[in-house]
Amino acid sequence: MGNRRWMSFRAAWRETDLWVAIDREHYQHEAKRFTLDRIVYYRDILENYISLRPEFRDSLTPVSVPDGSHPLIISMSNAARQAGTGPLSAVAGATAEYICGDIIEKFRAEEVIIENGGDIFMKLTAPVTVAVYAGDSPLSEKIALRPAPCNTPLAVCCSSGTVGHSLSFGVADACVIACRDGALADAFATAFGNEVKGKEQLGAVTEKALKVPEIISVVIVKDDQVAMGGSLEIKLV
Repeated sequence: MGNRRWMSFRAAWRETDLWVAIDREHYQHEAKRFTLDRIVYYRDILENYISLRPEFRDSLTPVSVPDGSHPLIISMSNAARQAGTGPLSAVAGATAEYICGDIIEKFRAEEVIIENGGDIFMKLTAPVTVAVYAGDSPLSEKIALRPAPCNTPLAVCCSSGTVGHSLSFGVADACVIACRDGALADAFATAFGNEVKGKEQLGAVTEKALKVPEIISVVIVKDDQVAMGGSLEIKLV
């Protein structure tokens, strides 16, 4: 994101660490302060809810929430229900989507990209290249998705059993899921990443994921093998 097309910056508070890119025409200096404020706002919503219902944080299975809950909480709960995961599996993708929307509304930005711990939400006016980081795999950063403006708003979320500290019950170096919905992409990346117990399963898990109507594209990497499919352009980089 560090090129002439955008102004980019980092906004971090506690465990939330975002990279943000905004098209130069609509970027304003107050954008970083605004982004930090939105991080704090959504974290307060989540932490206040967890203080009342700790199972929303701790459960590895879906947790229903009452009517009238904040849309962020409902979005995470619904995504977890569809994916069969715990609600926190959707937090990074959901947060990225909500903050992306807030920046677009506040600054009338035409292009915004939010990267939140490997989970991305974007609105574009021209194509971008999103390379897949897969740790020590020889295919790491050799395969990329190429979303076009017509594909956005779009979430591209990644789960890994070998990279980072997030909980995964699988062994995939990268399980990338693209959806229109940030919470869903994040939760499904966790769910299908959990199913990869060896590289011989890549094809079957990818085929299963592509049967989900909300999933647009899938890339799953393990060691020197990859399975992929969907409607987004995929290229070698």
